[in-house]
Amino acid sequence: MNSLQQGAVLSTFLLVGSQVYAQQPGQATADSVRQATPVTSDTSRSATPPPTRPDTTQFNSADPLDPMRTPQSAQPAQTPVVPQTQPQQPTDPELPAAGARVGTVRGQLVVAQNGQNRPVEFASIGLFSATDSSSAGGGLSDEKGQFVIDNLPPGNYYILVQSLGYAARTVPNITITTQQPTVSLGSVRLNETARQLEEVVVQGQKQLIDYSLDRKIVNVDQLPTALGGTATDILQNVPSVTIDADGVLSLRGSSNVIILVDGKPSGLTGLDRQAVLEQIPASNIERVELITNPSSRYDADGAAGIINIILKKQQAQGFNGNVQVNVGTRDKYNTSINLNYRVKNLNLFGSYNFRDERRFSYRNSDRQNLFENDSTSFLLQRNDGFRSGVNNNLRLGFDYALTKRDNITASVLYRPQYDRDVSSETINTLDGDRALLGQILRLTEEREPERGFDYVFGYARTFEKPGRKLNFDATLSTNNSIEYTDYQLSTDLPAYLITPNLRAGRQESTNDENNRVSVLQLDFVEPFGGKKRFEAGLKQTNRYQNADYVFIDYLYGFPVLNTNISNNFIYDERTSAAYVNFGDEFKTFSYQVGLRTEYTNIVTDQRTTSQRNTRDYIYLFPSAFLNYNISKEQKMQVNYSRRINRPSQRSLNPFIDLSDPLNIRFGNPFLNPELINSFEVSHLWYGKTTSLTSSLFFRRSTNDVTRFQTLRPDGVTEQTFLNLNRSQNYGVEVVLSQDILKWWKANGTFSFFRSNIQPGPGVPEGLNRSNQSWTARLNSTISPWKGTDMQVTVNYRSPFIVAQGTINGFFNVDFGMKQNVLKGRGSINFRVSDIFNTLRFSIDTFGPNFISNTVAKRESRIAFIGFSYRLSRQATRDRERDRDERRDDQDNGDDEF
Repeated sequence: MNSLQQGAVLSTFLLVGSQVYAQQPGQATADSVRQATPVTSDTSRSATPPPTRPDTTQFNSADPLDPMRTPQSAQPAQTPVVPQTQPQQPTDPELPAAGARVGTVRGQLVVAQNGQNRPVEFASIGLFSATDSSSAGGGLSDEKGQFVIDNLPPGNYYILVQSLGYAARTVPNITITTQQPTVSLGSVRLNETARQLEEVVVQGQKQLIDYSLDRKIVNVDQLPTALGGTATDILQNVPSVTIDADGVLSLRGSSNVIILVDGKPSGLTGLDRQAVLEQIPASNIERVELITNPSSRYDADGAAGIINIILKKQQAQGFNGNVQVNVGTRDKYNTSINLNYRVKNLNLFGSYNFRDERRFSYRNSDRQNLFENDSTSFLLQRNDGFRSGVNNNLRLGFDYALTKRDNITASVLYRPQYDRDVSSETINTLDGDRALLGQILRLTEEREPERGFDYVFGYARTFEKPGRKLNFDATLSTNNSIEYTDYQLSTDLPAYLITPNLRAGRQESTNDENNRVSVLQLDFVEPFGGKKRFEAGLKQTNRYQNADYVFIDYLYGFPVLNTNISNNFIYDERTSAAYVNFGDEFKTFSYQVGLRTEYTNIVTDQRTTSQRNTRDYIYLFPSAFLNYNISKEQKMQVNYSRRINRPSQRSLNPFIDLSDPLNIRFGNPFLNPELINSFEVSHLWYGKTTSLTSSLFFRRSTNDVTRFQTLRPDGVTEQTFLNLNRSQNYGVEVVLSQDILKWWKANGTFSFFRSNIQPGPGVPEGLNRSNQSWTARLNSTISPWKGTDMQVTVNYRSPFIVAQGTINGFFNVDFGMKQNVLKGRGSINFRVSDIFNTLRFSIDTFGPNFISNTVAKRESRIAFIGFSYRLSRQATRDRERDRDERRDDQDNGDDEF
């Protein structure tokens, strides 16, 4: 096997089977743990095809791959393919020179599944000269499997089709003349490969970043710096996304982002966003889709847009699987196994993921209090913490083709987890000369067993009319946890500095949470003449959250309920939605317009204080997308969408949280939802070794929901939530990908944006602020020898404003390496995150009578080494069936490939 073939084999092994999760039971008893529910909805990718462009990473004229000269032993069995053209004509010496580019080759890639031909998306198509195998052009198939290679000179050619998971396919004897410049290949059939992978010849790799009409697509297998990590490590390498040292995710400067898993808010999203991302192993992620302006098909939540995490799936027949084990510094371990068995109309899948990690953290806060009598005092807080967690995800499910046109899918996800946090906090009170007045020492230990279930059922029907389809999805997610916390507080403060809620001694609390989310969704697609397409859908989402917080003081050794802190709060939200979309394509233009309406009813019940509030509202959410193909190498995109940010449960809860008596918090039940209008204009340019995307964006929000903090005369801060009048964010983003050398690729992202915050009536004037900020990211990947990838990633974000302060800049550098072994079936991974240990969170805040600085850091410099192995076994009858299919291909070679 030559080096090109070996490289092909190793690349093919990167496509690993279906994915899912699992978790391990916690320690709560059955009567101490209540059920809960995260969100689930259904969305799908836009039907508009992505741009077609040459894939120079797979086809390089300096290193041509001529499959017709490859040794027969390394060739997958192929049927001679005859394109749908007139019989080949002898070359005419009087034909125009190669500069007269008049030819076009078009076709559609399909694969036989369940008795139907289904399109093959994003496959690489290379066109080569039949005389010397030099590269003449190429492209990618779109979401319908279609491809077009145009602007070709007359001559004789052949096509090589390659895609991970499919056998390479050669289409010979393609002749372009001035008399017959267009060659239509019709349907080109590919064969899936789950066996004898050494026979597949694949050259090069996927691009790190691809584009379609409304999203950026980041291919995870091109990120060695994230191997062995979690979804958090993946997103740190995604353009436009930043994650600070506290795990807070932002998209183009906004933290109001919706996280989807396979187009749906997975049951994991019942947890906070950081917990969601930490529970999804990087090994299970195939790609990440960044949707800054979602269409009307998607829920209207999320001011900045949607991040859709697509998990790996296995479509090949037979048995397939992947096993991965990783070990990290300071007691960090994770492992995953994904198995899939597909036979005829039935596909069975299952996965198990285990993660055991320990991380340290610290937080320092220095606050200056400025009182009305011109007196000054200082409050210094230092918190050192240690967090350990064990989580398990176990998923089982199946897909089944009831008929050629009816398919069902069902799965169950079980996710137990156990977390333990230990922290020590020292609080020093100082006078105006920074002389110590007294000290508080607080020790905290928190234990949280948790478990949840996700139940998913889906039905899909296709019709005789091509493109018409109906989908129904039903999801029920539950999540229940109980958080046990023990406090030990001691102080030597003088009596006049001790507030009524500051009590020395032992306290304990329990927070029993019961969450439940159910989603029903129906989607219908109807194609019309030409490329017109109509979509419509209905959706019902019910979200219920119940948090029962009990706080106990130990007085003279006896437990006493603290009614000032104990709290029982219920949040009940019901949203009904309907949408329509219409799109069309003609020549160089394509467009899509849509309208969504959502009616929301929210009931909050603060049972501790008998405060019950009901809010209901209905809004319209239009969206529009316009795409113009200037040429094969250039494209323009313009889009608009309207979105909403509903206040969270925490921001609506009016109960006063006194668990930290020096920094108390409470919600505002009268908050209004935030409405956002988002515009974007983009230009995409593709060269042979370069791609450049530049975007201008503008986002305007009304009724901005923001935190607001004040200082009381007794030195205690109060934090609540307010609706600002409006805010504006606008800027420019540039993404550049460059093949520097055959073995060296780089891509960089630069975003510059300006933020304006404008308070309305009743909002403190000091919140009227504006500034500019920027982010930059550089990825450099080299492949010094066969089967080896090394990558260095540099991230930086400059300071940026929030309503009451400035978050200071931060940067980090990551390194990753992957080496294929065992003839491509295995790989050894090594990575180090935050090599120079620079990733930390720092914020300067202010209020009418205080100034504060906080610096926080969690453990970020971590080294991981891991090993993954691909399992694959094909049944004999499947091999026989493949041979029969190849014979059928030969019999029907004049009509279908």
